Amino acid sequence: MRETVPVSEELQEFWPGGRYGLGLVERPLSCGGGYWGHGGGEAGYITVNGATADGGRAVTVSMSTALGDSHDSMLRQERVAGELVDRALCDTGGGGK
Repeated sequence: MRETVPVSEELQEFWPGGRYGLGLVERPLSCGGGYWGHGGGEAGYITVNGATADGGRAVTVSMSTALGDSHDSMLRQERVAGELVDRALCDTGGGGK
């Protein structure tokens, strides 16, 4: 699952620097390294999650509304959720970044 290939050019817009392998996406972290996740959704909700490679940190962001009215709305929602995941996985609890 961790043997990956770069996500398509189209998905790079949603998952910048992302790599995909058998159900898992590896994405870079702003603090260095990366995380593994598999998001999804159904009938109006979305989940975005991630875990560090060593399993030391993990997070799930669940949204009860999927903004599917336009490409820009979907992209904005994905980016905000991705920023939350990044912040949770990178934050050391030392008073912020």
